Amino acid sequence: DDYKIKVWNYKMHRCLFTLLGHLDYIRTVQFHNEYPWIVSASDDQTIRIWNWQSRTCISVLTGHNHYVMCASFHPKEDLVVSASLDQTVRVWDIGALRKKTVSPADDILRLTQMNTDLFGGVDAVVKYVLEGHDRGVNWAAFHPSLPLIVSGADDRQVKLWRMN
Repeated sequence: DDYKIKVWNYKMHRCLFTLLGHLDYIRTVQFHNEYPWIVSASDDQTIRIWNWQSRTCISVLTGHNHYVMCASFHPKEDLVVSASLDQTVRVWDIGALRKKTVSPADDILRLTQMNTDLFGGVDAVVKYVLEGHDRGVNWAAFHPSLPLIVSGADDRQVKLWRMN
């Protein structure tokens, strides 16, 4: 009920730090397998990408118009998939975010810009909007090696989407 992300050392049973920024319930979180990033999905209709080393929000992905139930990183590519009660699955290209290197001195500037850089470019853009569910979508995930996405929704359907 506090809209916070807490990162824990599970062996020591200790909270290491807290990430603040979402304005409503947080549905899912996931670590990136290579970069020091966490992705989170929230009822505030946003997806946030956090740098857990600097403990800052590095991008806010907006576009869903209802609760975002889940978001996850692609296992190999610079992509995020999200599922929302707006009945869509979205695939976000975060390649520009990976290419950026931001120094800690830029953090205050980043807070005002979030996902827009100094040259007007965007760190994360919607690559695909997948429509086909008749009710809210609760879950979506990338296949670990094939260009596929699976989604499940309140319409009691599981759908398999080709990414090409």
